Amino acid sequence: MNNQDNQLILINKYKFALNFKIVFIYSVKKLLKSPLPYIAMIISIFIDLFIYVFLPYVTKLGDISRYYASEEWVILTMQSTFTIFALIGALIGEMNAIPNEKVYFLSKSIKRHVFLWAKCISSFIVAIIVSIPTLLILVGIVLFEWFGHGLNIFDVSRGENPYAIFGSFLMILLFGSFISTIWHYQTRGGISIIICFSLVLIYVIIFPMLTQLSNPSWAADFTDFLRFLWLLLPLPIYFLLLVSIGLPGIFIFMKSEVES
Repeated sequence: MNNQDNQLILINKYKFALNFKIVFIYSVKKLLKSPLPYIAMIISIFIDLFIYVFLPYVTKLGDISRYYASEEWVILTMQSTFTIFALIGALIGEMNAIPNEKVYFLSKSIKRHVFLWAKCISSFIVAIIVSIPTLLILVGIVLFEWFGHGLNIFDVSRGENPYAIFGSFLMILLFGSFISTIWHYQTRGGISIIICFSLVLIYVIIFPMLTQLSNPSWAADFTDFLRFLWLLLPLPIYFLLLVSIGLPGIFIFMKSEVES
């Protein structure tokens, strides 16, 4: 490889980085200026406080630590958070995938793959920003119970691995934001949100059912291993779904015509 080839590679890398930055910054700024992400954030905060704090306080007659030490905490928290994050990721992705912007940016000699990659990453970043209050509420509960009552509610020895928990949260956001961004250019509004929400809801409903069906007593709690699987499985499942659903969408995007 001669110097001319090296220079060409550097120029292409510079163009990629510059064009990516242009689309990425524009998309993030536009999303953050819209009221919808903040409305979604506020709604998720109220739902989180109801499920994480108010509901257990009422059902446990004020002894909220009993709830955080029970199986209900793991199951209900994961079910609600997975569902909320699926909706947040998909909503942000659809808001970010605007056909008119596709026409504008691709007319500026920005490569299709650079444009789509910047759009997907910006959707994911904004989805994380919108989800930060939920994560902070969880961290606050963990710290309150640890320092106030000496209770580790994310106990690794019980299968409640915090790395699996927060890793699964990020995977759900990644899946929802990427899939909705990619496919919204080919589908009507709301379709990708329904798809992402349904695929997450299936896991949220089916997994506890399967674990109960596999138990002859029909009433036993999760074992440590099942609890760990409940938290860990979203990582491989939704990564595979992201690849299998996302690649055809990327192919269609790359081959589709740009409207004038």
